Amino acid sequence: MNTPTRVPTIHSTELTRSPGLPEDTDLLFTSQDDWWNNACVNWQRDGWGAYARGYKEAADILAKQVMEQNALADLVVYPILFLYRQYLELQIKDLIRVSYRLLDRHEDLPLHHRLKDLWATCHPLMVEIAPHDSTEELRQIGRLLGEFSTVDPLSMSFRYPEDKHGNPSLTPTLRHINIRNVAEVVGKISVILFGAGVMFDEYLGYKAEMEVGY
Repeated sequence: MNTPTRVPTIHSTELTRSPGLPEDTDLLFTSQDDWWNNACVNWQRDGWGAYARGYKEAADILAKQVMEQNALADLVVYPILFLYRQYLELQIKDLIRVSYRLLDRHEDLPLHHRLKDLWATCHPLMVEIAPHDSTEELRQIGRLLGEFSTVDPLSMSFRYPEDKHGNPSLTPTLRHINIRNVAEVVGKISVILFGAGVMFDEYLGYKAEMEVGY
């Protein structure tokens, strides 16, 4: 007897509540009377942290919903992995950016999306600023980012099913991704990256005070 294909329980709002059809009075980017649903943008002095945290928070919310409802994992795995990857890229680029400022290096921020290469730039900077902090953890982060880079080299594998040449974005040998595990491992990485960001921001504050004093 063949094992039936798993069919997730449908909780999609598209099927449970019809939003109606587009009208000429509809706008996308506007505020409404239900002010608690009005998101504030352009409020932060430095948007890097807000962007990075936002992507991770969104991924965490989706992952939690999958774990709690035991549904839609086979569909939302793509946005979840994209969001986590975008978080990692932004967080690492922010650390590079702040490290350059701390070390008075006038270098351009890398514009590419290769996580492994970004980490190869970021890791030595972190070691230079805090040479004795989290040595083993940083090594493990490099290993995990290398694994992510193998699956998604250019931040496209979870955005599109095919590349520009029509080839599958994900290797056919990759059959399962445990969303709970991804969320937990990225969470562990974020402890180090977020902690470094907070520490580097404090160092920038001290640096600014010393420059004013002199």
